[in-house]
Amino acid sequence: MEENTTYKPFAYLDQYTPIEGTEVYYNTEKTLTLRKNDCSKGTSGNPVTLIANPNKFVSTISIADANEQAQYWLNANTQAYANNIGTCSIRPTAWRGANPSCVIESPAALLPFDYMVIKYKWAPGAGVDLDTLTGLINTGINSLDNIWVGYGLVNEVPPNAIAQDSYIMWGGDITDLTGTETCLVNFKKLKQAYSQLNDIQVRMAGIWWKSKATGNIDVEITTFLGGTMTKIGKDIINNDGQQIQQLNFSKNISVVGHSKLINEVTNIGYINYSTNLSTAKVAITY
Repeated sequence: MEENTTYKPFAYLDQYTPIEGTEVYYNTEKTLTLRKNDCSKGTSGNPVTLIANPNKFVSTISIADANEQAQYWLNANTQAYANNIGTCSIRPTAWRGANPSCVIESPAALLPFDYMVIKYKWAPGAGVDLDTLTGLINTGINSLDNIWVGYGLVNEVPPNAIAQDSYIMWGGDITDLTGTETCLVNFKKLKQAYSQLNDIQVRMAGIWWKSKATGNIDVEITTFLGGTMTKIGKDIINNDGQQIQQLNFSKNISVVGHSKLINEVTNIGYINYSTNLSTAKVAITY
């Protein structure tokens, strides 16, 4: 693989010598972690961290300005740095489906993030009108646990909250032969409101409302750091933040019916978020 030469190390940064008597400020240590993203099909890159060491960026305005320079440098260089020194490994496989077939699964460990958008996607031939249930479990808080967002349930928790202020939000009902239902889990807001929680667990489930064919769907999980979340139509988007990862999982939804009871629908899997590390693990059930 040809080396990515766009990474600009500190040695090549313009040197600055302050004028005698001028008050100057230096950056504190900043880091950014990204995954090597130029691996061949069937392999996955490892996460790589680039460090902006302290006292490498200088400002005559403030420490915050020096830190902003460091962050700009990280944003401009980390992906090339990860591609240069990162490694590719074979992605794990799993058996899934009503008639099991071996598929490549995305890595289940996530990098630090604030917001997660879950999209449940189905194509023609899978079924008609997938209904999804997404909710928080095992927090020990009655106003959070086992309150599912989805059709015929609730749209958001807490009620009537906008996306940025919600803990969890459903985008809306899609009843077609093909479609995408969207859900936001606002881990940043949950951490702020419930600082006593060390872990936050999310359960995902689904059921075909009208009919099932193959039953196969894709679950797309996208994470974002920073910015704000906004609901637009039946989609939920991030504004001014950074997309950290996007993972895709395959799952077969076998149950057809109109039940809204979590134990009577197909369990898709779980997300376990660590509030101390701001990261999570995804477990899709097969």
